[in-house]
Amino acid sequence: MNVLVLHSELGVLRGGGENFSRNLFTAFAERGHRIAAAFVADRRGRYPLPLPSVIRPIPIPGWWRSSLGQATLSSVGRYLPPEGRYRKEWDRIQGAITWRVFRWHKGRFQRRIESKFSKRWEDFDAVYVHGDAILASKVARHRPTVLFLPGPLSAELAPELLATHAVCSNGDALRQIRSFLGSHATELPVGLDHQVFKPGPTSIRQRLRWSDHDRVVGYVGRFHHIKGVDILATAFREISRKLPHARLLIVGRGEEEKNLRSDLAEEISRGVAHIGTDVDDEELPEWYRAMDLMVMPSRYENFSIALLEGMACEKPFLGSDVGGNRMMAETGAGWLFEPGSAASLVARLMEILKNGAELKARGKIGFDYVQNHHSWPGAAERLEKIIISKLGAEK
Repeated sequence: MNVLVLHSELGVLRGGGENFSRNLFTAFAERGHRIAAAFVADRRGRYPLPLPSVIRPIPIPGWWRSSLGQATLSSVGRYLPPEGRYRKEWDRIQGAITWRVFRWHKGRFQRRIESKFSKRWEDFDAVYVHGDAILASKVARHRPTVLFLPGPLSAELAPELLATHAVCSNGDALRQIRSFLGSHATELPVGLDHQVFKPGPTSIRQRLRWSDHDRVVGYVGRFHHIKGVDILATAFREISRKLPHARLLIVGRGEEEKNLRSDLAEEISRGVAHIGTDVDDEELPEWYRAMDLMVMPSRYENFSIALLEGMACEKPFLGSDVGGNRMMAETGAGWLFEPGSAASLVARLMEILKNGAELKARGKIGFDYVQNHHSWPGAAERLEKIIISKLGAEK
């Protein structure tokens, strides 16, 4: 079948949602299907991240900023006490502003898509929309449509969701959406490439001049306010003073990079913290293997692909007690701390990093779990079944 993917950030971000779409549709194409994807690009149609060769790109040129002002808001928040009432209120305000900017961005993308494909919908057997219920409900008037939701939505959007042929999600988002949508919401699981993400050697510690005796805390993901990287930085500054062998390894990109480097300037200069922003996806396994413990300090997290990748490399995790982190902890592969609290994160790290045997034991539990529950071929097969059974499209 011929499928059109509508995912606005697909060619410009390396976030979990973007990696989900790239990997899912690479596996989907291997089942004999044709894939095209529309996404934002600069005014000349350029985009920084090439798509897999099996996905035909349809860049939508323009001036696009889905996180406008985010870094400035975070800079202001850094001057407020991290555990105080005013900081929590500022975080709430920042989250509200961020959501409104992103909603404006999505509205522009919706209008461009409607114009771009107004006379082309018949070219496709089905359409897959990532994360936009309103766009999916509009597209569903023209072609069989699958909507994938990477996070929860309000019940106020139930009419739009019911107007879409198939609504898919996973993790905490699926649980919340099913509470008001019932069986119309179905699971589309996260996959994993077990040939890439697996235990093995690493040269990263040697390159950073860190020893096997050092305790390396790691984070992989976007540098975004909702991901809580500022909480991790605050906690590590205290940890590094109490545990001489503690190290921090952060891998990713995003609008919080400048603030993150400022917060960790002393630790970086001492050689106990490192921020890697130029790491290609194929190099990620080596960076995971250099860690003793993955930390996911998100203010909200649906279902972290980064945690799965780390678990596949036999690395346990410590996550904030929210959403999908809580679900992942039920596997026995990790621990939880109080969301938004650097003090709670410090206390848990102090306890966990002193117990090497428990770190290894939980890493093995995580490895066994992902081996049995997550693969991209399995996720692609599941998507194919959804399209055929719910949308009536032919294989």
